[in-house]
Amino acid sequence: MNSLVQGDPVRHRTNGWTGTVVETPSKLASRSWVNRNSPSDPYPELVPLEDLEAAE
Repeated sequence: MNSLVQGDPVRHRTNGWTGTVVETPSKLASRSWVNRNSPSDPYPELVPLEDLEAAE
């Protein structure tokens, strides 16, 4: 999944949490900054792209 755009909703493939892409990764990037949809986790997290899938 290397076509992420800032603001896209995503889901973590193995852990199941959802979030929003904070920054559009470059074509060479293997990770993306994601804000989790959780009030207890206020800071963006750098997540490998292969761990993310589009959320509905």
